[in-house]
Amino acid sequence: MDRGDLARLALTGMRSWSVLVLGLASMALAPAGTAVAQPPVAGTCDVARYAAPSDGRKLATAAIQKAIDSCAAQGGGVVLLARGTFLSGTIVLRDNITLRILPGATLLASPRIEDFTPFPAEDVPAIMVDGSTQNKGNGPYHLIHADGARNIAIDGGGTIDGNGEAYWDKDPVRFFVSRRPRPTPLIEFVASEHIRIENITIRDAAGWTIHPLESSDIRIAGVTIRNEGRGPNTDAINIDSSHNVLVSDANIVAGDDCVVLKTTGRRGQRPPPPTYNVKVSGVVCSSDDQGIKIGTESLGDFRDIIFDNILIYHNPSLYRGPTAAISLSMVDGARFENVIVSNVVIRDAATPLFLRLGNRGRGQATPVPGSLRGVIFSNIIATGGSLASSITGLPGHKLRGVTLRDIDFTMKGGGEAMTAAVPEAEGDYPHAPMFGPLPASGLYVRHVDGLMMQNVRLRTEARDGRPALVLDDVTGADLDAISERNLPPR
Repeated sequence: MDRGDLARLALTGMRSWSVLVLGLASMALAPAGTAVAQPPVAGTCDVARYAAPSDGRKLATAAIQKAIDSCAAQGGGVVLLARGTFLSGTIVLRDNITLRILPGATLLASPRIEDFTPFPAEDVPAIMVDGSTQNKGNGPYHLIHADGARNIAIDGGGTIDGNGEAYWDKDPVRFFVSRRPRPTPLIEFVASEHIRIENITIRDAAGWTIHPLESSDIRIAGVTIRNEGRGPNTDAINIDSSHNVLVSDANIVAGDDCVVLKTTGRRGQRPPPPTYNVKVSGVVCSSDDQGIKIGTESLGDFRDIIFDNILIYHNPSLYRGPTAAISLSMVDGARFENVIVSNVVIRDAATPLFLRLGNRGRGQATPVPGSLRGVIFSNIIATGGSLASSITGLPGHKLRGVTLRDIDFTMKGGGEAMTAAVPEAEGDYPHAPMFGPLPASGLYVRHVDGLMMQNVRLRTEARDGRPALVLDDVTGADLDAISERNLPPR
């Protein structure tokens, strides 16, 4: 770092400046035991042989369920939807069942909520059971469901259509809303293991799309998700209190978050099971909300997680405020450790990166901050941002061991020098604009012990009156090859 670079750094409240040796030797991030068993194929049960209507107008629920139950009674196998459109309410997968939807076949969610089975309230995370569950993404109605199942799969190259527009009240100006019950999550597996969702297209979910909850040994691969950009809560993949998970080669357009890790749990268990041993790779995603996210529901631990080879093409809208392409938070009192985010390209997200240790305290009688340590960001390029990235803890509760390596952020710039204090916002909802304007044009870091930055470039397209980097109450920092500049006019 040359003197010109140093002059641009606002180093506020730094108590020490030294080379930091991060205590990450125990990091073991390769998801162990993630090989997913293939369901045994004892036979094929074509739903046509069970008189399932395929015209998209008559309900096929009973016939599809009969095929599933018959196949399961024989020890398992493939339930086949070969061609046509199968209108359905809730279907329940049993042990050793593969639901195979071939090209030319569509499983279509019924537009009538009466055609869906409401699962017991204890299967809905307790924090969502508040009388307005169905206005959120996590409710008791699903198109495909399993509870306590083993060796289950959905594949085949066909389509699952959530029929979301049947459940939304359209608004010509803002987001669509849902004021009545809807089938969400569209696909939910609870307390299940050896799950495979592969080579399938899912479109127009009415809310969340795929939700493994308290489940393990999960593979989601080659999935295409196309949700309505203004649809309410139309997250693509929500991994919740689950472990040994591989998500790969997914192509996602979502109206909310694309790939999210949560710890909500079910049946009132506190703390809920952790989410761990997760690898997400080879994902292309577009949304006007977060691309990859941990939280905000963080009642249980997160550990040993990799996000790698991700393309995030943000689709800013007039309907939503600024959001972050990468948003990682621990705000409900648990532990967050050993996370790597690498090889990411971001375009047009308002904020490239948001990392937060807060104290919302959901699920706690008295909020107590958790901990966040051992996070590495490497090989990330972002362009088109308007709000600086932030990495923040709390007074007396610092983030520990955060590394940024080979980072290149180009922001729009044009900001003015700022002297106003940045609020702590200790218990606020964690998202990029929570602090308001920031005193840095590129990156704001506060309440961190052990910050390593190597080969980090923070640039603006227009001249900006703020420093590119502001460090406030940061100890044990090691900064090497940090550069910033205003780009010349095009």
